[in-house]
Amino acid sequence: MKKSPFTFEYLLGGYSSFSTIFNNAFNFSLAFIFLIISIPAFVIVSLIIKLQDSGSIFYKGRRLGKNKKIFLMYKFRTLIPDAENLIGAELLSTKQRLETKTGKFLRDARLDELPQILNILKGDMNFLGPRPERPAIYEKFCKHIKGYDKRFSVKPGLIGYSQLFTPHNTPKRIRATIDNRFIDKRQHILVDVIIIFYTMLVLLGVILRKSERLVRENIIQGKKFSKTGYKRSFERIALTNVKVSIIEEDDSGEKVSGNAFLADINDEAFRIVSEKELDLKDKDNLFKLETELYRPTGIIKKKKKVKTVLCRGNLFRRTVTDDNASWYSYVINYTPVSPLNSYMLHQYFLGKSVI
Repeated sequence: MKKSPFTFEYLLGGYSSFSTIFNNAFNFSLAFIFLIISIPAFVIVSLIIKLQDSGSIFYKGRRLGKNKKIFLMYKFRTLIPDAENLIGAELLSTKQRLETKTGKFLRDARLDELPQILNILKGDMNFLGPRPERPAIYEKFCKHIKGYDKRFSVKPGLIGYSQLFTPHNTPKRIRATIDNRFIDKRQHILVDVIIIFYTMLVLLGVILRKSERLVRENIIQGKKFSKTGYKRSFERIALTNVKVSIIEEDDSGEKVSGNAFLADINDEAFRIVSEKELDLKDKDNLFKLETELYRPTGIIKKKKKVKTVLCRGNLFRRTVTDDNASWYSYVINYTPVSPLNSYMLHQYFLGKSVI
């Protein structure tokens, strides 16, 4: 009797039996080729890490693989020595200041993940798959998330499904939903090849942009920083058409007490400008950031979507321009009010996702 294409067997994700064998051979062969090609990058990055603080070049961390089997995952070290003991069973935050001088560049460019080619050669990982999780993080944050354990039915990946489309600090529940959508789909080698090489091209562009900025800030602008003794810890991103509302809270509820526009933003602070002076407290102001995105719905038509983020912020600096027309400028040290707002901020305002 011929099987119906709608039976449960055909709805399962993963590869067919033949494709699984081919997929394993493909991952091993591609990893070997990339290892040979990337030898110069291994040498350069290793020298830079060793020269900066004489610490270890590689980080070896325990991770959960397929069927929750523990394996050692390799990375270039991007944090200060003994950082893992300082972090413990917590998620890394940029505000902890644990990254080395070159660590942020390596993490943003994803070059710190390059040694995981060795994990692919060992058979612990594939090029594509959900990112491997630390056992302590799984026990504390992920164990009780519905459907999270589905990721352990496949090998973890160097290129994580959810990591392609979301920033580092995305809540685990959101990332699990994205990963599971990919895991449930019937996989095809050709599609995987396209994703892998497209990701490599995107990351190459990121590396070139980050390298240009690194050279510009440390060489071209080096004299300026040495004279002022000031250097920004985070890259500022200039944005346009982002409306900022100052929300006033009282017994009657919340109301808008002032409007401004976002000039630029980084991981710790944003700068807003206004034609009128704003009534801001020194601490604990509530801000709503609002931007409009246009997503294509057809060849010509585009659909407008509004993304909003709520942040608490403290006033850091206030300045007034004395040009033809006075403008008020305010620098705000901010904190998103929730993990979801933090994700929205990094995704739509800071642009931290790979794709």
